[in-house]
Amino acid sequence: MSIPNLFEHRYIALVDRVIVEGEDRQTRAGPTKMLFGEKLFVADIWSEGFPIITNRRMWPRGIWGELAAFIKGFTRLCEFNDLGCSYWDANAAAWVQNLGIPKSQHRVGKIYGAQWRNFDGVDQLDDLVDNLIHDRWSRRHLLTTYNPSELDQACLPPCHLLAQFSVSDDLGLDCCVYMRSVDLCVGLPTDIVLYATLMELLGKKCGYYARNLTFMFGDTHVYKNHLDLWEIQRQRPPHTLPVLDLDEDTHLFTFNNTGIALDGYKHHDQIQYPFNV
Repeated sequence: MSIPNLFEHRYIALVDRVIVEGEDRQTRAGPTKMLFGEKLFVADIWSEGFPIITNRRMWPRGIWGELAAFIKGFTRLCEFNDLGCSYWDANAAAWVQNLGIPKSQHRVGKIYGAQWRNFDGVDQLDDLVDNLIHDRWSRRHLLTTYNPSELDQACLPPCHLLAQFSVSDDLGLDCCVYMRSVDLCVGLPTDIVLYATLMELLGKKCGYYARNLTFMFGDTHVYKNHLDLWEIQRQRPPHTLPVLDLDEDTHLFTFNNTGIALDGYKHHDQIQYPFNV
């Protein structure tokens, strides 16, 4: 008997509510419908399945490449591209520090992974692993990306600012992510895959199993040039969620976008949302 895809129904309900109840905003990247202070319980990964959108096709290989680049602390666009991730191309091209420079030399700067691995000299990811193993019940299992002194050294200020992890009595690993700004149609689905995968890798490294993933949001928005495409997407019935399969020799600190797959990922056709920069 298949497990109902509760994640996707919760996600659809959130997007619909923002569209119906949201305020009109004129923003740097275009007009939006916006609510502030929203929350999404994504899934119990252990019992519900791996949380990836199924009513449009997603490309997890690129998201895993992005995660791999973050884990390695990369700051050059070519390093992301080499791992199959092109998500940062537009923001890098728009960054004033890359103007007039060939794409092969573009930098993304000190974005998420650079802060994970070197926040004013602190390797947060290494410390997180050590603390999860040796101080299981700590309330300080954190990764933070918002470094005010280095915002000008990144092509885009971070949207997901803080991730906190917690270990349950039965050794389940939970994660709560706070985002200052979230593009519900384009950005959030990739961020969910990224953090769900990170939970799986951390769990394998530290001896836990990935369990509850929750997101909290500040500015929660849908771009108005996404509304027509969303109406198409929301009419499609979700499929059952897949299961993440990690090869035995796939580990956190050596992770790339191979040695990992989604078993049973059924999806509808791709919808190409405009990317607002």
